[in-house]
Amino acid sequence: MNKQENFPSYFTAWRDSIEAHLDPLFQSKRNVSVVNRLTALHAQFDSNMEPKMLGVIPIGGPPVHSHEHRLLFSVPHFDRAALDDWWRYAQEVQKTLVSPDPSHQFTLISIILICQSADASALARLRWRASEVSYHKPQAGWSSIRFSVIHMTSGKITSNRAGAPLADLLRAAMPTSL
Repeated sequence: MNKQENFPSYFTAWRDSIEAHLDPLFQSKRNVSVVNRLTALHAQFDSNMEPKMLGVIPIGGPPVHSHEHRLLFSVPHFDRAALDDWWRYAQEVQKTLVSPDPSHQFTLISIILICQSADASALARLRWRASEVSYHKPQAGWSSIRFSVIHMTSGKITSNRAGAPLADLLRAAMPTSL
């Protein structure tokens, strides 16, 4: 597919490729509502494991858990108003889907927007957006928003700083037909 093709085909190719490149431990659902917005793909990872010192040596105790929610949306045009709207939405998702408790390690909220056109100023502002929440006793752990925008016209992936690893995953999942 070349860049002259229509946006729905471009979006569908990305959605299918992102889903195909998910780690097998992710569970995915298409076309589901998450915090009152319809997402084309909601991929969720949940881990429950015995706590380990340095990530290697088991130390006993109750299992700890970590999570990631990857949410994919279609946004025909991404400008500063859209950035503000989607960032508020990401923060609402963070408040709603993160369930800290004494065994919580972390939760990543990964928002992926695929847009047909984008304003350079909105993409530049995205790089500086951040939301990391630390939970204190009796809760534990932290949560962070990773945010990436895939721009159809330029083919570039732009993300906030926390979203850099997400952008790398997306580059690896780039559809071969583009």
